[in-house]
Amino acid sequence: MSLTKRQNQIVCLLAEGHTAEQCAALMNRSVGTVRRHIILACERVKARNTTHLVALAISREWVRLTLGLVLSICIAFGNGDDQQRNTARLRIQRPNTQLRREV
Repeated sequence: MSLTKRQNQIVCLLAEGHTAEQCAALMNRSVGTVRRHIILACERVKARNTTHLVALAISREWVRLTLGLVLSICIAFGNGDDQQRNTARLRIQRPNTQLRREV
């Protein structure tokens, strides 16, 4: 079962790291409306919580991951060493900047 257009839009924003309040502001909707869409989306796909909803959306390819989002997920889960995390942070903050490679 898939999500409605509005639910999908909200899940995409959540996957990018926005809160329900930020989603509401971006969509010019009330926070209550956005939270209700999240609850209905969770019920529809049988997700336990918002995190599970986003994980399902990613695994079922309802949300397309960008490089920045993938890197931020890796940072959030602590994969890699400090050098890799710092490089990933720089790429997210300045995606068009050429990074020096140290040998």
